[in-house]
Amino acid sequence: MTTNEIDDAIMEWTAVFVRLWMHDVNNYTRSAGLSFGQMNLMLHLHYKGACEVSGVSEVMQMTAPGASQMVERMVQQGLVTRSEVPGDRRVRIVCLTEQGKNVVNECIHLHRKWVHDLGQSLSAEDQAQAARIMRQLTENAARLTPAE
Repeated sequence: MTTNEIDDAIMEWTAVFVRLWMHDVNNYTRSAGLSFGQMNLMLHLHYKGACEVSGVSEVMQMTAPGASQMVERMVQQGLVTRSEVPGDRRVRIVCLTEQGKNVVNECIHLHRKWVHDLGQSLSAEDQAQAARIMRQLTENAARLTPAE
């Protein structure tokens, strides 16, 4: 396989995978009565852990007041908590609540069904080979990802 063939294959896979993941997230988000931004923040908190309110604006690429308003709405909906850091009342940390965790887990579960069905479409031998290659690609990509 040439460099262009592997590049094209990875590009095709990521385009399809991201499109389908975003489709699942968007459908679930709408059905749950949430905005895409809210779900995006909850997924970030799920995968990366709690963050400062000031960091929400960076993650969401929005103004600090806009991020603060979004966090406030999510607090009122019971999806996240916002608490002061002991010793520094200016810093506030945003965390998922149990309700927020349940929302995120349900969204991930719906997408995981699609992933499971896709994996089952392969033979046992191809499943093992695909798993090995996907893990290697994931490890390599993690090393190429700039620090946050």
